[in-house]
Amino acid sequence: MDISRLYHTVRYLKPEQFYFRALYKVKGVCRKLFGIRPCYVRYSPGHPLLFKAPWIEKPCSYKGDNLFEFLNVCDTFSGVWDSNRQGELWRYNLNYMDFLLQPSMGAVEGYAWIERFIEAMPANKVANDPYPISLRGINWIKFVYLHHENLSVEQLQKIDTALYSQNLILAGRVERHLLANHYLENGFSLLFAAYYFDDNKFFKLAEKIIKSQLEEQILPDGTHFELSPMYHCIILERLLDCYSIIDNGRHKALSSLMLDKARLMLGWLQAIVMSDGNIPLLNDSALGIAPLPAELFTYAKKLGIEWSAVPLGASGYRKFNGDSYDAFVDVAALGPSYNLGHSHADTFTFVMNVCGKPFIVDTGVSTYSAGERRSYERSTRDHNTVSVNGTDSSHVWGAFRCARRAAVEIISEDKCSICAKHNGYSPLSVEVYRKFVGREEDFEIVDEVRGRNGRNCTAAFHLAPDVEVVSVDKEKVVTSSGTLSFMGASSVEIEAVEIAYVYNRLQYAKRISVSFDEKLTTIVAPDQTDVI
Repeated sequence: MDISRLYHTVRYLKPEQFYFRALYKVKGVCRKLFGIRPCYVRYSPGHPLLFKAPWIEKPCSYKGDNLFEFLNVCDTFSGVWDSNRQGELWRYNLNYMDFLLQPSMGAVEGYAWIERFIEAMPANKVANDPYPISLRGINWIKFVYLHHENLSVEQLQKIDTALYSQNLILAGRVERHLLANHYLENGFSLLFAAYYFDDNKFFKLAEKIIKSQLEEQILPDGTHFELSPMYHCIILERLLDCYSIIDNGRHKALSSLMLDKARLMLGWLQAIVMSDGNIPLLNDSALGIAPLPAELFTYAKKLGIEWSAVPLGASGYRKFNGDSYDAFVDVAALGPSYNLGHSHADTFTFVMNVCGKPFIVDTGVSTYSAGERRSYERSTRDHNTVSVNGTDSSHVWGAFRCARRAAVEIISEDKCSICAKHNGYSPLSVEVYRKFVGREEDFEIVDEVRGRNGRNCTAAFHLAPDVEVVSVDKEKVVTSSGTLSFMGASSVEIEAVEIAYVYNRLQYAKRISVSFDEKLTTIVAPDQTDVI
């Protein structure tokens, strides 16, 4: 066991995370020791909710004939809800039961799937996990809203019994050992349950979680504090769902808070969305999981919410726009410190679109499964930033762990530039400085590695799969989308790599690896041929 790695991982945890992890562990042991089984027969009558606007449709994951597609992987349902043959995230998606809401799913077929799930609950090890309960509970309540007129009294009673029982389990196991997005999702789901069952205990717990976590998790510039644009969109969608059902008169304070935070989150999203309409894929982010920005904006407008783009600040993200490019840069510290499961060792990375198309890209996320690929996708080498001696700026490990992490300090900033430093390589007695300068015609990056070991440095630039390399030398790389010029490079190499815009699907692309000692200046000059 690496004691140092473990120490630098757990030292940032909150006391309540230790307490609740231990508490839930003891409870689990006691349940097993005394043969205590979850109770699935607690009944309370539910009532179809009123929604202020239609929610965002989910992708069609059920293909018919027991065939499902999650995360770009198709498999036939085996009858076992907790089968792990396609990985944990795939089976979690199965247990979320988003497919109940796809347009092709009618009352008869949808209820049949719910009944199959209910019958298998005692044997389903995933059924009682708080996170799947949270997402599945909202989906079931939405399903009842769509189809309650076509369901019998007996069918509704069966749904209500299982749903109420699961929310009782959730209320007793909210994820205070993890916190972050999981804990907030628990609160959102309990709010749905509170309204559906008219249950004040559920409401009080939901209100407590949502109030505290929205204040903590939504930073002053509107971003979700895990700094993943994908999870920002996921949390925003759920917040809009909750705003759609909340009684603005009866629960005015909570409604007002949710509206304020939704406006902030919408404003941040509007500020960061790239010219191709997608989010920048920083940290754990992939396309096809969260709703598109345009879908979220449309949903918010249907709910009567107005907002405007906000200045980027507390998130540590910045955006620059030139005549033909937009660039999104990361000068953020990893966060939140007590849960870095979705963080990468990518300090000072950036992405760039040229003429509305990806040019320099993040290499994305293809898997959450621990292993070589997951480690590589979280590494410094796999991002558009500087690595020293081939090591990581933050010590990411496992599937969702981070030990030593880079601390960031912003040195200077104005409308057209930002300069920052980080200490992620302090074991090597160096500090890394990076300055971004956005001009109308080009984009400049100045890298300095200061200290006695500021050598053997590599700056990486990952090109979009459809970008072709035309020519290469030590001073510049000419591509089909623009030219990268280097001052201070000792060598320039082009490497073949694999990147992932979506889960479980890799594409070949090119990486420009620029070796240098101490200082490198890079000027990215976009090809403006396509500018209208």
